[in-house]
Amino acid sequence: MKKSNLIIVIVLLLITTVFTVIYLPSRTASAPGSLTITYEGKDISVDPFKAPAVDVQGTTINGKGKENVISDTGVTLLSVLNLADITLDDFSVAKIVSTDEYSAELTAAEISSDGVAYLTSSTDDAGALKIKLVVFGDSNSKRQVKDVARIELKK
Repeated sequence: MKKSNLIIVIVLLLITTVFTVIYLPSRTASAPGSLTITYEGKDISVDPFKAPAVDVQGTTINGKGKENVISDTGVTLLSVLNLADITLDDFSVAKIVSTDEYSAELTAAEISSDGVAYLTSSTDDAGALKIKLVVFGDSNSKRQVKDVARIELKK
């Protein structure tokens, strides 16, 4: 390998290391089985499954038109926000973010609608609780978020 190529590789590794050291500590992790609601500059940790349980039933459709019938138990997204004393008047958009930073946005109107937005739970192979956002009524199920870690509310 040429000396200049080696220098370029070393510089890129150093830049990656610096960004990793700066970025990773700024990420907030929720306690297992809970999620963080970010609202007005505050982080509020809640156990979403302390909200009243409801039946989650409906059909989602993926980008290829394949239907997925869902029949589960979960909680409404609105009831989870209510656990943190947040009402529909407090925000206009909720961004639901997974541990890998995949996200989906829902409006307050969608969250207030019956039969649209739910959180369900499952366990992974290691027995850890995983939280999933289920959104009914979309023509493409891109707003299904697996392993939900936080909800960011915007005015």
